[in-house]
Amino acid sequence: MNSSGLRYNSLDQLLTNCNLSEQQRRQYEQKNADSIFTSIKKMINAAEGARGDLEEQYRLFMLAGELAAILTRNRAFNVWVRDNANQSLFKANYAKVVDELSKLQSVLKIKYESAQVRQNTKDRAAAHEAEKRASATSVPATMRAIRAIISPRELIRRVEGGDDSRKADEPKKSALIFDLRQNQSDAIYYDRSEMITVIQVPYDLIDSTLTFLSLRNNLGVSQRTLLSRLSHYDYVVLMDDENPELINNSPATKTKMAFLFKALTQYSQSDRPRERPMFMEGGFKLWKEQYPMYTKNEQPMSARSLPVDDLDQVISAYHNYYSEVAEIRYPDLMLNPIRGELPPGQPISPPKQPVIPPRPAQMPSEPAQEAPKPGMYPTPTIPQRPVLPPSTTNITQFDRPGPPIFSPGPAANVPKQLPPQPPAPVFPVPDRASKPMTLPERPVDPSPTRADPRQNGGGDFKKPPVLDRGTKPTNAVVTKEQEVTILSIYDQMKMAIERSIDSRGHGSGSPGAVGLYNMGNTCFMSATLQCLFQTPGLPEVFTRKVFVSRVNTQSRLGSKGVVSAGFASLVDTVWTGTYPAIRPARFLQLFADEVYRALNDGRQHDASEFQIFLLDALHEDTNQAHRIGFEQNYRGGARIREEAADFLRKHYNFSLSPVNQLLGGISVSEIRCLTCGESSATFEENTIVSVELTSTSSCSLDNCLRSHFSSTKLDGDSCWNCPKCKQPRASTRTSKLWQPPTVLVSIYFSEWILNNVFLQIIHLKRFALYNGDYEKNTAPVTFEPARFDIRPYLHESAPTEKPFYRLYATTLHNGRLNSGHYTAVASHLKSDKWHRYDDETVRACEKYEINPSLAYILFYKRC
Repeated sequence: MNSSGLRYNSLDQLLTNCNLSEQQRRQYEQKNADSIFTSIKKMINAAEGARGDLEEQYRLFMLAGELAAILTRNRAFNVWVRDNANQSLFKANYAKVVDELSKLQSVLKIKYESAQVRQNTKDRAAAHEAEKRASATSVPATMRAIRAIISPRELIRRVEGGDDSRKADEPKKSALIFDLRQNQSDAIYYDRSEMITVIQVPYDLIDSTLTFLSLRNNLGVSQRTLLSRLSHYDYVVLMDDENPELINNSPATKTKMAFLFKALTQYSQSDRPRERPMFMEGGFKLWKEQYPMYTKNEQPMSARSLPVDDLDQVISAYHNYYSEVAEIRYPDLMLNPIRGELPPGQPISPPKQPVIPPRPAQMPSEPAQEAPKPGMYPTPTIPQRPVLPPSTTNITQFDRPGPPIFSPGPAANVPKQLPPQPPAPVFPVPDRASKPMTLPERPVDPSPTRADPRQNGGGDFKKPPVLDRGTKPTNAVVTKEQEVTILSIYDQMKMAIERSIDSRGHGSGSPGAVGLYNMGNTCFMSATLQCLFQTPGLPEVFTRKVFVSRVNTQSRLGSKGVVSAGFASLVDTVWTGTYPAIRPARFLQLFADEVYRALNDGRQHDASEFQIFLLDALHEDTNQAHRIGFEQNYRGGARIREEAADFLRKHYNFSLSPVNQLLGGISVSEIRCLTCGESSATFEENTIVSVELTSTSSCSLDNCLRSHFSSTKLDGDSCWNCPKCKQPRASTRTSKLWQPPTVLVSIYFSEWILNNVFLQIIHLKRFALYNGDYEKNTAPVTFEPARFDIRPYLHESAPTEKPFYRLYATTLHNGRLNSGHYTAVASHLKSDKWHRYDDETVRACEKYEINPSLAYILFYKRC
């Protein structure tokens, strides 16, 4: 019997011991029907008496089933079963055997899988301890414990298991490669991305101010999610063009490699590498020489070479417009053409007269200006600045004008037109001799705003306060042309959803309780969306009447409103409730095209991964901040309250959207030197808290969170470079929650304020990559759904007002990652009634009741 109390290691092994011997089978075949039936009843009674021993129960029921098969082959069976009493008893007992075997098989299968996971965990822990002991005694246990450089060939051998030096039973490894080259047009591409993953770090981003937080915030949405899995990989490898410059196995100071290495090892909080990062020998040049088959060209490509429907055409025209605008080149004001200072490669020609942009035909003509004389203008002409369009709703709410409106110049610089739309508004030409006009502020309408039925069950919105206009966030104003196009994307998406409804899907649905058809391994998306549909605040922001005013068309990280338009159309369709179920295939296709193409490959994906991708995309679409970067130089300790206020003020100048205002919690990590007591504090925003399970048998959410927000010792290669000691020192690092996700009442969003909405999303890390496959921890996790107290996980100096939360939604997972199924249970945003969402099936339930071993993502809101 093993440590889990089971005699066998698998169901197959158990089945080999559930058969009658050949001698026993012959004996029963010679008995009469009554005698065999009596033996069947004895077997069933013995199985029922063996409760608590699942394997013995299963064995006895299997023997009873085998005896029933022998009875049916008996010559006298047809005569014996004509007796009504015998027939009824036989059917009842046989049905009991089949039913009990089915139940036991399901339970035993889970137990054997859990036992295997526990055994694998113990084996890995023992191997890790042996590796640490070997490293301490200078015995080369493994490559990563003693080496700073790894060649491409060695890395591939470790991943694919082809290294002759490896032991036969040693598991395969996984690797995360950081590509920090300046030219990344050619890149590593490995077909199994879970084994070798590549994060392409923008070259200009890497400098002495780089931290883990700034790295994550400035990566693209698809790369940002990969960074959150940093601790899952066996190897972390940094790669440049050629051999890295190392001194004593560490990157040379003041190099790009050193800045990135420091950000990953010292500034990261919850997502830290398992071991010290290594460096790619020979860089990408050697990789390409040894593995050209694992290299591809990363030139931007569209998901489909040609638009296939009206939605594709609208999106394609929208993107083409921005690509043309991005190609506009401004004159270099430091060059003087009069003195012959021209850009390299441009022929010298006589100075031309300044180009005066043509005026709109609708405007009255002005007196002709005198032709300029030669030498009158010593500098090149600067393109005329735009004037803010009149009568837009955002004029009185934000100071900064919208995207530049360029006057027509040479034909090569004229941007492409958007799809057919209403005539563009006529903008007045300003008088350059006068001071720019200051627009008066519009008085706040004292009349109450209308209520939205989805705002936590209804109710009026609070009256917007009058704020200091000099400190409010700046909105990138959406022009009328952009608004029309974004709404066209919304309308086309909604029509695509309606076209996908077949004859069975027509009928009256329930607003907010609409099913989502499974299009083939898409339950990871459906379960996540159902929980987000019931998240307070999101359905109010992402609706046709509101979301366009939140879109920032100038954000280089967002989709300029494309993803938000698709999501808003999906939200409105669900909350309209016209259909009992819809098919979100077109939304998945759009989302994959704009954010992460692999999500639409027909395979099962992780629900938490999709959720992070989606929330990041919506956040970047609606980020209204100036994106003013800053460096954290906080010391923590007694001044941490003041430092937290300073961080929040600067942070919301960098990142400010309805998404992170609803779901963005702030955590703080403090590092303290054990030699001199010097400390440092780093704040970080997260939309989801991912916690490790503390056991493979059973655990509580409280234990998982206490382990997550706990103190760890940094020593060895992880020592903190103490600024006071001026050398690496052993230190302690403590992570705590500083501010739960909340909407600050000082942040003004146009017509209404999201107030008193406090949300917390907790992800239980049930999956771990091991030997090329994901293992699942099926341990039951107990948690409090009605009154969850967050105070034990808060920093001792953090505010503790209203610390109680209640569960409003849960994402569930049954089975393995690649062969499992996601469902959701959620409380209706308006009625508070609980529903179970299983693809297109939506059923009401009396209260929240789920198997604690299936809980995967927990959604909480303030009581």
